[in-house]
Amino acid sequence: MNHNIRYLSDLHLEFIESNKIEQFIMKIPSGIDEICILAGDIGNPYQLNYNIFMEFISKNFKKTFVITGNHEYYNETKTIEETNDFLKEYFNKFNNISFLNNSYELFDGYCFIGTTLWSKITNPEYKINDVYKIPHFDYIEYNRLNMLSVDFLEDALQNNNNCVVITHHVPSDSLTDVKYKHEMLLPYNQWFCCDMDELIETKKDKIKCWIYGHTHTPSNVTIYGIPFLCNPIGYPYENVNLNFQSNIKIGI
Repeated sequence: MNHNIRYLSDLHLEFIESNKIEQFIMKIPSGIDEICILAGDIGNPYQLNYNIFMEFISKNFKKTFVITGNHEYYNETKTIEETNDFLKEYFNKFNNISFLNNSYELFDGYCFIGTTLWSKITNPEYKINDVYKIPHFDYIEYNRLNMLSVDFLEDALQNNNNCVVITHHVPSDSLTDVKYKHEMLLPYNQWFCCDMDELIETKKDKIKCWIYGHTHTPSNVTIYGIPFLCNPIGYPYENVNLNFQSNIKIGI
């Protein structure tokens, strides 16, 4: 059976004006027979924009898999755990959208594996907004979540085949865009990439494709024979990627 998967990330709906959300959504092609993958930083799950978008996705795609990025957790009061609980309950109202949070789901012969894949912070003196925008969050908690993500991913790949892996953070240093390799930016790349090359090479026969986000740089690169795909929209002022047509066909 062939599947057409449409993948998106980094929509950042929290920055779209509420009176323009419908116009924004209309730019996204629907695919009633397609699978949709949303690889994080979709928007603020507590805002109306998020709900309007998910209602559209549910009505216009056969099946959707959603993970969180880091921005879903930007909140003045809600902890990561509270937001995860909220999202788990929220997505229960949809019969065709699955929220994957260090979890996987078997669907039509494939194993869809989802994790934010928090990275490992080795130089905490170089900070990004995560430590200021997420309540009770620091590099120690970041590294704890990294261990949970990596352990989960290793187990999921060990125990399954025909895997479609979905992460928010970039899974290989080789996927870091050259524009981020400037000397001044290098110390901050630790917050964006969780290098999984060793695991990828070891489990390459189990992975059909890997979809990720976070970087705001569109990509379609093959590593170890595996397509690594990123189709971000980015912040409104970036105008990074207005082509929402990207998809990948997977045959079984």
